[in-house]
Amino acid sequence: MWSGIVGALLEKVAPKVADYYMVKEEQKHLIEMEKLRGKQAWEEAKTRRASESEGRDHAWELESIRNAGWKDELVIIVLTIPLVLVFIPFTQPYVETGFQHLEMTPDWYRFLILSIYGATFGIRLWRRK
Repeated sequence: MWSGIVGALLEKVAPKVADYYMVKEEQKHLIEMEKLRGKQAWEEAKTRRASESEGRDHAWELESIRNAGWKDELVIIVLTIPLVLVFIPFTQPYVETGFQHLEMTPDWYRFLILSIYGATFGIRLWRRK
């Protein structure tokens, strides 16, 4: 008798319970798939932004090359003069005194000079990764 009652209950309840768990697993799967799609879209957007940024950098560098002229040579000459003079004994005191005087200049002036020289040579601090 009990087996008949239990069997009847199981026949009606078991399929509904199984359906419930199948729907629940399907929902979990759909949620995971949406997460993966979101991650994929994020990575694609990140790659697209990096690619566009590279294109802008390339255009900037090409324009910089087109506009390059005597100023690059002048910067190299000015930077090389103390390097050469420091090896000539009678000019060494002048180079040392010059650097001591440069050390007394305001920070903003030194930063400005560094920025100008850096831009001349294509060094961009904002693009460091």
